Amino acid sequence: MFSVYARENSDVEPIRVLPGAEGLALGMAAVFAEGALAKAGATAKPTHIVMGPAVAGPEGEPLYPAIRVLPTTVFSAPASAAVAEAGGAVTLAEDGLGVTGTAEGGVFTVIHTQNKAGTPVLGYFA
Repeated sequence: MFSVYARENSDVEPIRVLPGAEGLALGMAAVFAEGALAKAGATAKPTHIVMGPAVAGPEGEPLYPAIRVLPTTVFSAPASAAVAEAGGAVTLAEDGLGVTGTAEGGVFTVIHTQNKAGTPVLGYFA
């Protein structure tokens, strides 16, 4: 799950409540397209991170609290494979809750890694 590790400015991204697809989860990378949040694909730069469970909207549609992804926000996320070095970008995990060790098409720029699968990495979406 993506969680805020640090912010490079003093402003905190406001939490917005947005419509979304069924099944989004806390800490999931999401894109806002066609008026709703959806899980971000492996090489899609997310626009938002889901910050909690869905609540039912006025017509029963799922509404999710989410923050916008800014390049000044550093996130911690689990890596499903070893990420060899900081400085490069990696792709998102299939579940949208972490990253892989794959560099091709990467959207998450790694600034710290332990180079072990299953450990968290620090980075940002540029």
